Amino acid sequence: MPRLSRTAVVDAALDVAYRHGLDSLTIRKIATELDVSPMAIYWHVKNKDELLDAMGDRVCQDLALTVDPAAPWWQQLRTVLEDFMRALRAHPGAADIVVPRMLFSPNSREAMELALKALGEAGFSLPDATQLARHGVRVAISLITEPLFTGIEVEPERRAHVEQEVASTMESLDPEEFPNILASAEHLGDPTSRPAFEKLGLETYIAGVRALAVDRDISS
Repeated sequence: MPRLSRTAVVDAALDVAYRHGLDSLTIRKIATELDVSPMAIYWHVKNKDELLDAMGDRVCQDLALTVDPAAPWWQQLRTVLEDFMRALRAHPGAADIVVPRMLFSPNSREAMELALKALGEAGFSLPDATQLARHGVRVAISLITEPLFTGIEVEPERRAHVEQEVASTMESLDPEEFPNILASAEHLGDPTSRPAFEKLGLETYIAGVRALAVDRDISS
């Protein structure tokens, strides 16, 4: 067996979070995944809090920025968020723990700096730019952590129960009262809709920020 390393522990933790959700992450479960004793894990991380920090750092390290400084401010902002989402997409189970680590990782610091710079160029005040940048981060995380796309495994019994509830609800709806819900039923649980879902969500945020700039006579 290869010698256990901190990197292997973090990778295993990210895998557990991806397949079972962050709430299910325990030192014991990671030890089981690696076929070692829980005490072996503690040689590499002191506790679960340190492990979560290491997971957040790992996701931020995978952030590769591709912003074109010559592009319009809204395109730069979009690209920062697209790059951020690409890093999160590789580790969706850990997405929620990234925000507290963003100032500690060089890559994520650069991403936040670029977002604030773009919003400043749009003419937003520093307080407004800060809040809009925070909203952008939260939008990106919410798009990635949409339950349909996270990869988290659901127990067969639970999945069957939910599917039965959905089917029963759909059958009970009056077509004349809820024609649009019934028409959209096939799309509600479509895992292949991820690209369209993410694109629409991101474009909605960018369009909203641009509209705010125009409404305030800040920037076109």
